[in-house]
Order: sequence, then structure tokens, then C-alpha cells
Amino acid sequence: MRLGANSRTALGNMAAKAFSVPLEKIFRFAMLAVAARALKEAAFGRFQFADTVTALLVLGTDLGLGIWTTRALARGQPDRAAEIVGTGLWVRGLAALPYLVLVAAAAWAVGAGDTRAVLCFLGVSALAGAFVEYCGSVFRGYERLRDEARLNVVRALLVAVAGLSALACRQSVVALAAGVMVGSIAAAGYGLAIIRRRYRLPTPLRGAPFDPRLARAAIREALPLWLATLMSLVYFKGDAVLLRFFAGDAAVGSYSAAYKIFEATMILPSIVMAASFPALVRAHDQDSSHRRRSEVGLGMALFGLGVVVGAGIFLASGLAIRAAFGPAFANAVPALRVLAFAVPILFLNYGLTHFLIARRLERYNLAFTIVMVVLNLGANLMLIPRFAGLGAAWSTVGTEVVLTASCLLTLGWAPRASAYPPQPPEARSATSKVRTSE
Repeated sequence: MRLGANSRTALGNMAAKAFSVPLEKIFRFAMLAVAARALKEAAFGRFQFADTVTALLVLGTDLGLGIWTTRALARGQPDRAAEIVGTGLWVRGLAALPYLVLVAAAAWAVGAGDTRAVLCFLGVSALAGAFVEYCGSVFRGYERLRDEARLNVVRALLVAVAGLSALACRQSVVALAAGVMVGSIAAAGYGLAIIRRRYRLPTPLRGAPFDPRLARAAIREALPLWLATLMSLVYFKGDAVLLRFFAGDAAVGSYSAAYKIFEATMILPSIVMAASFPALVRAHDQDSSHRRRSEVGLGMALFGLGVVVGAGIFLASGLAIRAAFGPAFANAVPALRVLAFAVPILFLNYGLTHFLIARRLERYNLAFTIVMVVLNLGANLMLIPRFAGLGAAWSTVGTEVVLTASCLLTLGWAPRASAYPPQPPEARSATSKVRTSE
């Protein structure tokens, strides 16, 4: 598998992700598993419902600026690094204002009860998490995934410790959400401190530059990325909202238990693509044969890895649910077995969608995700009322299959459409601006 010109950097970054992402997911998963056992299906379902709603709403603060920042820094613009990062942070901060209004409206709409309080707490938590994610995009642009790895592990540890400590003090879903909020705010402060001290980049409270023209250009360029990500999240997360409407909190709780295990498998393709994406971007400045070898190698590796992981989940589904969430969540086993069929396809799609972005074919990615949302929504509306969580799982499988076919057809049809213009010899990587000291 060709990782690009700087394969040593890519492999080092992959090692950092391989070490940190499992730790991060273990902390998060452990917190949810303990919480599920303590809260039971219905209360756990309310937590997952609120988490889904805030995750969908907070994406509105992203505007595609995360991956735009990574791409801008990775392509070698060291003299504008402070301007790029500062403008991105300011735009995200301004976008937080309408987001908070939407969270308040959602909390009012659900009516009185603990779901309202959970939505408010998780709304603030999601906003803090958005700034953590933006810090990670800066680190990826500098190809310093070790810093991203450290931040993500610290974030997961803070959230888990704060959430479980609050749950120990008071066994309620509201206490859990409040603890998660405290941990997320602390993690956001830590991430911004790294950007300020280690990278010598300003933050909004410390003189970060804001360029209105750059902001408009960034939003215009990143808009397809943002809309595509938003649509992807809708068809990944929207089933929890429909499940609550058609089947109730308990159904959301049991399906969420299965989905958490399914979702945990995404750490593997994320490790590979986070380490390889900057090199993929640079590969498009080179000849088409090099680009194609890189994509084919990555795609085959991701699909093969997904086959192994999916087979393991299918065979051990019952044991996995009992070990993680307890016998009270036995209803989650059939849904997990269906989701296992989607794992290989999901792994491959993780690579294919990144190939589209690296080729600057975001407009196709956006078109596909809009179609996927429509298909997934239609399938869920037909299957969830009759089959509850099992119907949602089959909808996920079908959506991933259609996405694979769409991406493969486009990548084969338009191999040269988006190649980047060659960079001048004097262009340097943004990593040259990072201090090498710890």
C-alpha cells in the first residue's frame, strides 16, 4: 500500500492513532456500559436520544472548516497558518450562537422532565467537543497526530471520570449528562492551550486574527464538505430519533447498545485514513498511476479488515452484548448481528469518501449523501414501525451498499477531474512551523 511521499511520517502517525484511538474508545465505551447497567434501557435511551439530537445540531457550527483547515495546512501554507486557524476558530465561535438557540428550542419542545435537562447539558458538552475536534483538525494538518492522540485520550478520560463520578453521586441520567458536560469543557480548554503554547497559534481569547475574506472563501469551499458530513450524520444517527417516536425509549436503548459496538469498529478505518489523508492529498499532485495505486491499496486493505471484524462481531454478538451491557439488553443481539454485515462496507466507504475529498470531488460526495439520507429515511419509515431496531439495522446495511456503488462509479468515471495544480518548489509543509520539543 502506497501511503505517499512521506511514508515514515504516515506510519508514525498511524502508530500514534493506533495507540490512542482504542484507549479513547475504551474510556467512552466503558462509561456508557456502566451507565447503561445503572440506568437500564429506558433512561439510557433518553440519554442516547439527547446525545443524537445535540450531535446533529452541533454539526452546524462546523461548516466544513475542520477538514478545510487540515487540507489547507497539509498543502503547505505556513505563512498563513495563524490566519487560517484563527479565522476557523472565530467562525466556529460565531456559529455557536444560533446552535445554542436551537438546543434551547429542542429542550423546550421535548417538554418537562429529565430529557429536557439532559438536552441542555449535552448541548453544552457537544459544543465543547466541537472545539476539541477543530483542534484535532489543526494537528492533522501539521501531521502531528501524536498531539491529536494525546488530546483525544485526555478528553475521553476527563469525560468518563466526570460522567461516572456524577453518576456515582446521584444515579440519574441528568447527573450523567452534567458530568459529561464538565469533562468536555475541560478537554476543550486543554486543546486550545496546546494550540496556543506548542504551535504558537493565537486563539479567539488571545488575539486570533479574523479575515472576513478568508472566512467567506473557506465557507464557500468547505460548504459541500459540511453538507455531506451533515447528511452522513443524519442517516447514521437519525434512526435513534425515529425509534423514539415509533417504538419508545426502551427500543432506543437496546438499539443504541448494539450500535455502540458497531460504531466502535470505526476506529480502525479512522486510524488508517487520518494518517494517510495528507499523503493522499499530495499524491494528487503526482501522476495518476501513483494516485490509483494508493487508492486501490488503501481500499483493499480497509475492506479486508472490515470482513475480519464483521465476522468476529457476528459470531460473538451475544457474548459482546452480555459482557458490555448485561442481560437486560438481550434485545440488542439481533440488531448487532445485522449491523455486522455492514462493517466491511462501512470500512471501504470510509476510504472511498476520503478519496473523493482528496480529489476535490466533494460535490459528488454531497450529492451521494443527500440521496443516502432520502433512502435511509424512507427505509427507516417503512421498517422501524414494524421491526423496531432490527429494521433500523437493515436500513443501515442497505444505505452503505448504495453509497459504495455510487463512490466506485464516480471514482472510475472522473479520475482526473479534480487533480490539484502542481505546487511551486518553494511550498513547504506547515509542519516546519511546529516546535519539535515536547
